[in-house]
Amino acid sequence: MNKLVPILIDNKQMIQLSQLTLDQANDLRSFLPVSSIKKMTYRGMELHDCIEFETYKYWLQSHEVEEETSTIWDI
Repeated sequence: MNKLVPILIDNKQMIQLSQLTLDQANDLRSFLPVSSIKKMTYRGMELHDCIEFETYKYWLQSHEVEEETSTIWDI
């Protein structure tokens, strides 16, 4: 899985869920409380699906651990 590069909005590192694959975005949405998904303005554009990069990084690390611990018997 490729790691997204954050964008700086209001001095916060953010990513957009729409930059992820549909499956990844859905997994991440189910992991997060709804209040953590922010609407922000970046260069005059309104972005409706932003989360903090640190939250994304934490999810990514925990998601990678889950994938590593999966075995053929988990299928």
